[in-house]
Amino acid sequence: MKLYYYEAPHRNFGDDLNPWLWPRIFPKPLEECGDDDTLFLGIGSILNHKVPAVPPKKVVFGSGVGYGPLPAVTDRWRFFCVRGPLTAKALGLPESLALGDSALLVREVVEPAPAPEYRASFMPHHLTVPHDDWKDVCDALSIRFIDPTAPVDCTIDAVRRSALLITEAMHGAIVADALRVPWIPVRSRPRILEFKWRDWSSALGIEHTFEWLPPIWSETIDSSAKRILHVPARLLARGRLQWLVRFGKRRLSADSNFRRVYGRMRDAFARLIEQA
Repeated sequence: MKLYYYEAPHRNFGDDLNPWLWPRIFPKPLEECGDDDTLFLGIGSILNHKVPAVPPKKVVFGSGVGYGPLPAVTDRWRFFCVRGPLTAKALGLPESLALGDSALLVREVVEPAPAPEYRASFMPHHLTVPHDDWKDVCDALSIRFIDPTAPVDCTIDAVRRSALLITEAMHGAIVADALRVPWIPVRSRPRILEFKWRDWSSALGIEHTFEWLPPIWSETIDSSAKRILHVPARLLARGRLQWLVRFGKRRLSADSNFRRVYGRMRDAFARLIEQA
């Protein structure tokens, strides 16, 4: 099988989990599993019209829809699980396949930290990073800034050592939940897709709503209006982030729901290995 995933131009934690995770949990190299005319689709909102027609066989494990028209699914596709019930409904699949995002399997190779090191951490969306000065804001508040474009090992380690994760990045929340770190989902721009958050979180019995977070713009942005707004926007963002750390509603799937979903996903993965 050949791994298929979205490769962000400047790296992105959620997408980069694919080449990090799968080699660690497959019993042998992915290329030696199955045959050469099969694509393996794992983590990400990659179930769309961009999935290559060749090779013709597809194995889907925890992927979701969300960006672009739906793929042309044929009888040569095998679905072991998808990200959530919204993806299952969109593709006309049984809801029993809506097991959750397969990034949950990070728990196979990473254990929760025995004690948190950071009182709170913040992870922006990877498309926010070039535009907003969140690191400076976090540093001023003694909040750990987690760069979603950093190497996967560093990001996971920072998440697991946090007492709380405030995140625009959905896979930050998924990994936090897997490692039993409370999290708060925030959105500073409408381009952050709510559909995929509701899809994943509903598989774990979590009712999704974003908390508001104001955008801030770098002083280097080529817009005089944004440069003028930089200081007040920065102060507002700083105050809001500080408020979320103190009073924001923490999310974490119930232990019983987590064990149930995690167990079903492990069983599905065992079936995949048997049939590969």
